[in-house]
Amino acid sequence: MAKVKPKLKVAMVGGGLESFMGKIHRAAIEASGCLELVCGAFGSTRQRSFEAGRALALDQKRIYGVYRDMFRRESKMPPEDHIDLITVIAPNNMHYPVTMAAFDADLPVFSEKPMSCNMDEAQNLKRRTLMSTEFYTTAYVHPFYPALQALRAFVQEGGIGNVRRVDTRYYHGWMGPRLETAGNRSAGWRVDPRRCGAGGAIYDLAGPCFLLAEWASGLSLTALSAGGHPAVAGRLLDDDVTILLRFDNGAMGTVAASQIAIGEADGMQLSIYGDKGAVHWTQATGNTWTIVDVAGKRTTKTVKGAPVPTAGPNRFAEPYGDDAAFIAALTEAYRDFAQVILAAREGKDYEMRCVSVDEALRVATFNELASRSVNQSVETSPTKWMLFDVPKVALLT
Repeated sequence: MAKVKPKLKVAMVGGGLESFMGKIHRAAIEASGCLELVCGAFGSTRQRSFEAGRALALDQKRIYGVYRDMFRRESKMPPEDHIDLITVIAPNNMHYPVTMAAFDADLPVFSEKPMSCNMDEAQNLKRRTLMSTEFYTTAYVHPFYPALQALRAFVQEGGIGNVRRVDTRYYHGWMGPRLETAGNRSAGWRVDPRRCGAGGAIYDLAGPCFLLAEWASGLSLTALSAGGHPAVAGRLLDDDVTILLRFDNGAMGTVAASQIAIGEADGMQLSIYGDKGAVHWTQATGNTWTIVDVAGKRTTKTVKGAPVPTAGPNRFAEPYGDDAAFIAALTEAYRDFAQVILAAREGKDYEMRCVSVDEALRVATFNELASRSVNQSVETSPTKWMLFDVPKVALLT
């Protein structure tokens, strides 16, 4: 009988009982079959963290009020109990400091998106990966939808000819009411510039759309122009935004992202148009994709064995993610990251499919430029097109 390999041990930062994404990540970790959650610092207060740890039936000695205490004390555990990776589910402003502290503790990091709240942090994080042997990824799950993989291959093999246009859309309606004043913690940090970053819908929704557009089309962004505003009175950050895109082959496109589109809860949508046809995909039917030929004939492809999207019961009252197909894609992302760690330990080659730190840096650049474009005064900038130039990051000398 083959020996069963022990599961890699995961420590979670953030993701407490009131965290929407915390339960999604725990479901993916459990479903992976190769990972197990063993400890965590789950909340913004010690009380919340310990309440979450007890509810998750973790060893009380491995529940922590502060993530730095966790890293310090876990490093003194016997080798067989050492944690193998950190997953970061905290608000955006915590992604960077937790990741850097994890690298200090020689631990790989699987972080929620985005990698950071600003470009200084993003470049520092990238620079740190050049100095570290540990691995890093951000939880963008589009590479792990089988239907998207098939669509991407079809496009990049010339199935729709030369790409002329790439449109993405990510509409939510759950933040249409001003939930942050009613104590909704998920909404609260998304409207706070100190915890979310310089953009609301941009950082939350538009960044993933941009990365999907580049990944699926094979094109690279060269310039963008954004318009947006806080539609709900009293908010400081955009909650509705439209961003024009220009790609390296001359193609145009859009990212339309909204947190206030009442009645919308279907996640990301993608359309790519070429001179010989078009393709379409949406998370709401994530196990299928559609080809359209020049005569308008539509052919829908269903990926056998891929999970059929089944939305959670509160889909119109919370962010996207409580969906069977999304959790399956996140599960595959965790499995892939686990394989990266195991292959490195065994001295084997393994090509990571998870989003790389360089791709995460592209998203950080996009978020920064889109936010600046939205906030740019028309009086001082008659043209709002901004060149997309990802900074070159090297080790300091």
